[in-house]
Amino acid sequence: MRLTTLYLTSTRTTAARLNNNRRTLLPFSDVGTLLTCESWQEHAAAPGELLTPAHAPAATGPLTTRLATFTQVEVNYATRAKELNTPPPPEPRLLTTPVAALAGDGETLRLTPAPEIQWGVELGVVIGQYTSRVPGARALRSVAGYTIVNPIAAMACPATVVIGPQLVTPDELPPGARGLTLTATLDGRLRQKANTCDLLFDVATLIERISARTTLMPGDLITTGTPAVTGTGQLHNGSNITVAIKGIGELHNTVT
Repeated sequence: MRLTTLYLTSTRTTAARLNNNRRTLLPFSDVGTLLTCESWQEHAAAPGELLTPAHAPAATGPLTTRLATFTQVEVNYATRAKELNTPPPPEPRLLTTPVAALAGDGETLRLTPAPEIQWGVELGVVIGQYTSRVPGARALRSVAGYTIVNPIAAMACPATVVIGPQLVTPDELPPGARGLTLTATLDGRLRQKANTCDLLFDVATLIERISARTTLMPGDLITTGTPAVTGTGQLHNGSNITVAIKGIGELHNTVT
């Protein structure tokens, strides 16, 4: 199943189920709200109103509109560790990152100028059930689905988080979302390329470690780390960023 959040107007959003070119509207303001409901899978699969020209235009919004923080893995690719001139960590380095703003596919990102702004493609893991101290062998049962995340932030500042364009449930992807190619381009030039097989700590391990220190709730987001950067170039006014994960989709944004 593939789920997304759509803007029906500039201020009104709705969750929707995707099936090829058909978009079925669901009675929830966004995917994050849907996931907080008991038996959310049944609600997501229920019949609903098809999106018609009467609703147009309907741009893709961020999957959730109520994300205050998310858990980010600082270094989870060997190439990233090498880039930072540090040995691969023996344990996941986990950060709780505050969110300044959320954005979806196609949105213009209004960023405060800073000497160095970090960004990059990451596999996002969205939790679908209450999860505490879960062993790795059962950890993937807690996953509602996978998405693309591009957290953008200056050092020690809250992040502007681009998330979407859809949530893909685990049955449509390999176990733990392994074997998916990630790419990021800036102004048409490749900046990042990796594969989720290269993760130092896989999705099950991350959920096990994180749930040992904090309770994960439906709708919570874990990002699995960004690969090393290839090439050069910094964000500037008018920059065009595209981040993509095969099997999930692409996010396109312009910076101002």
